[in-house]
Amino acid sequence: MITAGTSFGSDVDDIDALVDDPLALLVRWLPAHDSELRPLAALSTIGRDGIPSLRHVLVSDQDPTGLYFHTDSASEKVAEIAANPVAALSVAWPELGRQLVVRGIVERVSNASAAETYRRRSRYLQLLAWLNTNDNARLPAYDRRHLWAEFDEAHPTLDPPERWAGFRVRPLTLTFWRGDLLGQSVRQQYTLTDGRWSGRILAG
Repeated sequence: MITAGTSFGSDVDDIDALVDDPLALLVRWLPAHDSELRPLAALSTIGRDGIPSLRHVLVSDQDPTGLYFHTDSASEKVAEIAANPVAALSVAWPELGRQLVVRGIVERVSNASAAETYRRRSRYLQLLAWLNTNDNARLPAYDRRHLWAEFDEAHPTLDPPERWAGFRVRPLTLTFWRGDLLGQSVRQQYTLTDGRWSGRILAG
């Protein structure tokens, strides 16, 4: 693990100095929304059986209000969010020696916003949003691939399916982890209380 790298984003000059605006640091740590380097994040929700549920999602975007991801509204994660609209997201960059953990409230974004993100998706992911169903998953591999090829050929351009949905995780806590080849890794953890952020330094 190495400390702050420069492949994308930027870091603070002094890793021991707490920042006044951790949301601005969150934005700087992640690539611009039009980059092809959108990171994967582990998304944790509370299962309807009360047991934590975990999977990876593509971070669609970020801004000073939080992190965004998009998914199928018929998925289990959306049912879990509807029942308990809280989640945690963790993004790791081992090659840069960084990890970001966001915990907060989950809010659904507008259909127009979700559609704009869909238009920025790769062709493969646009097709997947239409064809990634349980019924199709139960078909033999040959039939799934044939169905995919037929749908792809028949639809040179695509709008998002009705079940395409976007969500924002509005942070209540932010944790920035930094590695250090020459010493101990450290975390900066920020907590939002009554509209104000407070931070503290913790062991990595």
